Amino acid sequence: MPVITIAGNDGISVEKRREMVKKVSEVVADAYDLPVDAITVLVQAYPKESIGVAGELLSDRK
Repeated sequence: MPVITIAGNDGISVEKRREMVKKVSEVVADAYDLPVDAITVLVQAYPKESIGVAGELLSDRK
């Protein structure tokens, strides 16, 4: 069964996460020709002080 991991910062609401998980699950289930309940989505949310981009923390970017 497919497992999808989405990693990003923690700046997304629970409502938006719920919507994202539903849509991603539907697309992957369709691609694999599986029922949606066969899809697992893991959302890893990192605080901005734990993500570095271009040599600096997101929390330090203006």
